[in-house]
Amino acid sequence: MIEYLIKDQIYLLYIAFIMLSVGMIKENNLFADIYTYLTKAFKSKRLIVTLMSAFTGILPIPGRVTTSAGLLDTMAPDRGEKGREKYGIVDYLSTHHYYMWSPLEKTIIVPMGALGLTYGALMGMLAPMLVVSLALILGYIFFMVKEEDVIIREFSDKDFKISRITRGLVPFLFAIGAVIYGVEPHWAFGGLTLYYMILTMTWDYKKLLSYINWNVIISVAVIIALANFAKSNTNDIKAFLEGTVFDFNTLTGIASVSALGFLGAFALGSSSRFIALSVLLASVYGVEYFVWFFAIEFAGYLISPMHKCATIGMTYFGTPFKRYASVLGLWAVSVVTTGGLFTFGIL
Repeated sequence: MIEYLIKDQIYLLYIAFIMLSVGMIKENNLFADIYTYLTKAFKSKRLIVTLMSAFTGILPIPGRVTTSAGLLDTMAPDRGEKGREKYGIVDYLSTHHYYMWSPLEKTIIVPMGALGLTYGALMGMLAPMLVVSLALILGYIFFMVKEEDVIIREFSDKDFKISRITRGLVPFLFAIGAVIYGVEPHWAFGGLTLYYMILTMTWDYKKLLSYINWNVIISVAVIIALANFAKSNTNDIKAFLEGTVFDFNTLTGIASVSALGFLGAFALGSSSRFIALSVLLASVYGVEYFVWFFAIEFAGYLISPMHKCATIGMTYFGTPFKRYASVLGLWAVSVVTTGGLFTFGIL
């Protein structure tokens, strides 16, 4: 029992160090200059809005889309003015592909820890869905949204300094690159946390602890422990399921398990819960089915009425619901189709 509880829990340090780094970044506005730089470097207004949203969206923090929407709201026209509604769907699309590749996301961290996968191995599994998703996102932004429809307020560059970008942003990107290269995540972001503590002179342990979302830490710890239990008792669990409607050796069983996973993700509308379902089902039925479970649960999460990101966009920017429904429905179908083709031997 103790082994189930402690195995692979080193990933909790990784998550904690991410939260500490992000807390200091936000507290000290370490990334503020990059926004000014982007407006100077790129001429396409669609590209600027996409990069602004995507940059904020990479931060692994609760309410990420809210943070991104708040940033875009400072750029967008006032409420009721032309062009404002275009920002909502761009904000959503720009902040949701990270679930398929970012080493900062729980949807990548948890499978690595619970299923014993390296980052490279996991990316090899998710690559087809990521390619399809990026093609859909970029196609929508650059073919369905017109350049003249995007209106950006003017920014002042009087406070812009490249040295602040170098001190604030580059170490963050270096840490991400280190994880992608193969450095243990808790070492890469532990070093980053120490760097930001020195840079910002943040030594108050109470303030540092306030940056940590303990609910996330506890949730991930429970998921890893349950996955450890499932992997250690796979044969017994499979034996129990054989002969039932959840026997994965039959078409009925595949459909039943898939429907259960989809409905669970749809009902919960949470990224941490959809990846928990994916990992637990893969722990029971085999890592070779992880891509399928990820696709099904991700699709349920995208279109879930409990998923607050679309509501945030509609509230912030007045983006019509039917625009979300059409784009997210297409994305969900594309991901499930690609995941099915990959999992069942066609790709």
